[in-house]
Amino acid sequence: MNHWELITGVISVSTIFGLFLHFTRGKMTSKYSKEVLFKELGLVLTLGKKATILQFKTEFCSVCPGVKRQINELIKHDTDIAFYEIDAVEKIELAKKLHVKSSPTILFFTEDGLEEGRIIGVPKKNEVKNTLEKITTITMEKTNAN
Repeated sequence: MNHWELITGVISVSTIFGLFLHFTRGKMTSKYSKEVLFKELGLVLTLGKKATILQFKTEFCSVCPGVKRQINELIKHDTDIAFYEIDAVEKIELAKKLHVKSSPTILFFTEDGLEEGRIIGVPKKNEVKNTLEKITTITMEKTNAN
């Protein structure tokens, strides 16, 4: 194998990996298979009446402040949605327990404290809003069923 084949191979693998990250980051992903309840996390935080959002950040994350502003702007008129920012380095055991491997990672919990899903990376436009609408619709459907 000559050096041009090696260079072409490295560029191809890098391109595929970059495209994978581009199309998977910032979108809602399903929760991990293990049911995670908010109350089992050992946090001294109050669940929101409709939903709760946890954003894991790190000190060196340059996009985390912008994501925080985006979420705060979206929920500023809805006091029934709780939002908390957690430093993943300070709460490393919690991050491990929740399988948080990069920042920002945003976890969404229902009113019952069950993880509904997560967004890894900077959320795509309207992804946070759509996720909150889904969670509150699920909550509303459960309430209407009773």
